[in-house]
Amino acid sequence: MKNNPLGPRPAPEADPDDLGAAGLVPAAIRGAAHPLRVGEIARTVGSHDNTVRGHLATLIDLGLVESETAPVQGRGRPAVLYSAGPRTSVRIDEYRSLAGTFAADLVTQGSGPQVRERARRIGRTRGESLTPPPAKGAAPPDLDGVPAELGFGPQRDADVVRLTTCPLLDPAVANPDVICRVHPGLVDGIIDRGEGDAEAELTPFAEPGACLLRVPPPA
Repeated sequence: MKNNPLGPRPAPEADPDDLGAAGLVPAAIRGAAHPLRVGEIARTVGSHDNTVRGHLATLIDLGLVESETAPVQGRGRPAVLYSAGPRTSVRIDEYRSLAGTFAADLVTQGSGPQVRERARRIGRTRGESLTPPPAKGAAPPDLDGVPAELGFGPQRDADVVRLTTCPLLDPAVANPDVICRVHPGLVDGIIDRGEGDAEAELTPFAEPGACLLRVPPPA
């Protein structure tokens, strides 16, 4: 797939449990309260700096670790800090397989209003299957946890959620009118939108690094 200046990155596919010694690195980073330098990671996992650098290069390529340059302090080259990327989950593959298969079939039927509405219903049905209906008066289902497990890398800001990764990125780039209708339907299903509630709204490829999901409060 060609690089797109706007929108999310692909959802990670690798399972840290299958990465051997490199799999210790994401766990060490997640256990820290702040991004870590190479030396800090090496001490945590009991390895050499150069070995950890090799692991980090692999993990960055897989989307399991992210890097940033630390603020400049004095002379010399600024340090590189490492933080954990989106968590991987078997649910990513499940969602990618189920929703992707249904949506790909819909794409063959065009992109008219009926097809887009069917795509949204597919997402809603999947969302309803992932979370039990909330009891009356109970707190709404976790809108951060489930999307994270499905590979969306959510970052919440009030009623807007930045989706920084996507498990269906390739088909979404090719057919956003259909594929990108599945995701807001998924959210409606997760939080059990009722009749009269405003629907979740997704703006695909809205900014560098993310799609924007707006979730109006229930009526």
